[in-house]
Amino acid sequence: MNRYWRIFATGLSFAIFGLGGVLLTCTLIPILVLTSDNENRRKYGKKLLKKSFQSFVWGMQFLGVINVQASNLHHLKLGGRLVLANHPSLIDAVILIALIENPNGIIKSSLFKNPCMYGLAKMAGLIRNVEGPELIRKCMESITTGDNLIVFPEGTRTKVLGELVFKQGAAYIAVKGGFDITPVLIVTSEPFLRKDDIWYKVPLNKPLIAISVMEEIKVATKVRVGNDPILASEELTEYLEEYYLHELREYERSGIRD
Repeated sequence: MNRYWRIFATGLSFAIFGLGGVLLTCTLIPILVLTSDNENRRKYGKKLLKKSFQSFVWGMQFLGVINVQASNLHHLKLGGRLVLANHPSLIDAVILIALIENPNGIIKSSLFKNPCMYGLAKMAGLIRNVEGPELIRKCMESITTGDNLIVFPEGTRTKVLGELVFKQGAAYIAVKGGFDITPVLIVTSEPFLRKDDIWYKVPLNKPLIAISVMEEIKVATKVRVGNDPILASEELTEYLEEYYLHELREYERSGIRD
């Protein structure tokens, strides 16, 4: 019975998310039309985005869909950080934005056409995942202006448990911008909303999602390829893959507990 309830509650949660997003978009459209994109508007938008996602995560926990456990969030009290995280479930970005101060992130361009996300994404100044120098420039600008920029180096949800394949974009941002990396480890006690999973495929037990902010990675100590940003980002990407795989194995050995 508990599992059937969580199937219903999961569907209800996403329905509320969608309806709430549409209502927010309708409310925000006049502001978006009458004001220009500037730092003050984005600052207000990020606060609204964070509060909205906090409400969603709280609601999922209240309904008994998930439990969320976060540790070492004090590492992200200040802004201006490049935050990298692995990506096991659909709602990772929502949870991280709900937890992190001054959040920003890279999202699919298609979400700017989605009425559930358009208003919040536009108001907060979230970054479209377009390819090329413009994306790198906007990411570096976001961090420089004090945002905690959330990037998933995999580019999508983890496809195979125990395997991680990182793209070089996150490492290139770190190398090109001279930013150190704040790594975040996301571990789920049960498979939940993974790549290619249907939303109503909920596990037998209520999943616990553990968010751990790790010690900062000093990029200058991890690359040895002179001033070539391409080679340096390749080397850093290899290091990050090994780092996350090691940390995930350590988590598996120690277990994840409420």
